[in-house]
Amino acid sequence: MTDKISALVEKLNENPGNRFHRYNLAQALFDSGEYQKAKLEFISCLEHSKDWMMVLLFVAKCDLALGDINNAKIYLNKTIQVAGEQGHDDPLLEAETLLQECRG
Repeated sequence: MTDKISALVEKLNENPGNRFHRYNLAQALFDSGEYQKAKLEFISCLEHSKDWMMVLLFVAKCDLALGDINNAKIYLNKTIQVAGEQGHDDPLLEAETLLQECRG
């Protein structure tokens, strides 16, 4: 476990309801290649905010890294919907590109 991840775990233990600490932990886990752990943390973030667009995108990316293409497609489609509704062009384009890659 990296120092950054350890520090984020400690912050989250001190304040388990802080969704931003959880998101930062999930991001750090993702960046370190711990995709299954990252996915669990990202999913936990969605319990507080089902339309957290970046979390939806990162769940899809975790699934892609873990080889779960079918679940990745579900989350990419959710990302596209939410990004469109919220006017986030760059994540929308990224999700569409990843979805196209899933289709071959």
